[in-house]
Amino acid sequence: MPAQHRKFQSIKGFRPLLATVAAILLLLPGSARSQDDRAVPQAKPPARVPIYDPGAPVQKKVLKNGLTILVQEERTSERVAGAVALRMGSIYETDEEAGRSQVLIKSIVAGTQKHPPAEFALRLLAADASLESGAGPDLGQIAITTKREQVDAAIDLLAECVLEPSFPDTAVDASRQRALTVAAGEGESPIKAAYSMYLGAMYRGSPLARPVAGTVSGIADCRRRDVLAQYQRYFVGGNMAVCFVGNFDGKKVMARLEKAFAAVPRGAALRPVAGDPIPLAADTSMTAERDILASCLTYGYAAPGYGDPDYPAFKIIESYLASGDRSPIAFWLPQRGLAATVGVIYAPYPRRSSIAVYLGSAPSKLGAARDTVAAVMSRLRTQPLDEGEWIAQLKRVQNGTFANQNDPLVRARSMSQFEVAGEGYDFPRRFEESLLKLNPESVRAAAERWFAHSCEATVTPVKSESKL
Repeated sequence: MPAQHRKFQSIKGFRPLLATVAAILLLLPGSARSQDDRAVPQAKPPARVPIYDPGAPVQKKVLKNGLTILVQEERTSERVAGAVALRMGSIYETDEEAGRSQVLIKSIVAGTQKHPPAEFALRLLAADASLESGAGPDLGQIAITTKREQVDAAIDLLAECVLEPSFPDTAVDASRQRALTVAAGEGESPIKAAYSMYLGAMYRGSPLARPVAGTVSGIADCRRRDVLAQYQRYFVGGNMAVCFVGNFDGKKVMARLEKAFAAVPRGAALRPVAGDPIPLAADTSMTAERDILASCLTYGYAAPGYGDPDYPAFKIIESYLASGDRSPIAFWLPQRGLAATVGVIYAPYPRRSSIAVYLGSAPSKLGAARDTVAAVMSRLRTQPLDEGEWIAQLKRVQNGTFANQNDPLVRARSMSQFEVAGEGYDFPRRFEESLLKLNPESVRAAAERWFAHSCEATVTPVKSESKL
């Protein structure tokens, strides 16, 4: 049987048809394409929601002497806390008084006219109460905490401390010595010395050009009579706010506070010492030499105070610069061996503030470390944070701000602080509202507004003695 040979004839137009079919198949959605080739839509992260808890309604009353009293029930805690806040500190001190607020605020809790130090300490112990005090650039506070059963005793003890302090000579001397040690340390530590130089240039012409701890000359001559004079000036009704928060009957606590603090002398709120910071006219740098091995640098810009609308944006910037696990400064400078000690200071000043990076570095690596800091901060003016960085930093600022918001002591301090500063006790709520309205571009715009001229201060080893 002969073999059969078939010839396949070319069909005219068949190849163009195949090409057309293939093109159509490529355009078909769904089953016509492999599922591996489908584009996966990017899920947009959910928007942040408010986490600030305003708590129970706040009772507020202003007494005839000008004193403001705030009371808030906090039924979730077994503790109660009270705080007296008043305007005092660096911005209310002259050069001759610099640092004396620190002496006053520490010695006021030592004893009262009714109870000498030992007896007053025993009364605190009997009430299971702790009393602490401190002062910053614009604010002083005295705070007390105890269990809810001792709230009446806590009110009486706090009022006695505020209204009838005895300022024992021994307490004043001890507080002065402690303040002198801190003030002297501002000049002895190279890192603190660099920051002090930075403050002097950044706040030239204002009390904030001095360290918050004060000066040795201002503290050394402080005596009991000087402390008494400051006490009489600061502790007046219009200059103070009292706040109690905790598990108690709010109406009863308000009535007891009114009675306990009715004897506060009348007086208006203090005004800061005259002198606003003179803005930098150009990038400014200063250098000093010391007999040290490593170099220290402070580099920064002017920044908004907590009363400025740009403050929430700069809390994002602060978090970005200071994040120890991802910051191009706080994390990567040590990782790359360019710096050992790195930190960020965003001073809590009410009006104009500053944000600065400080670091310690080997002299041979100081230039690279400095240039990195300058480049990162300058880039904030021109480039918004990317989406991943923005989400991370917004979350950190929000969570960090309100982490312990239901702690009675934290809340009493916060409410009294912002009330006496003129911002209102509900400042945290308004801060969060502004924070959640931000976006990467608005933070960049805030940096552009404030990062006009840089200020840097460097302390380096004496050149002939540098060994690194």
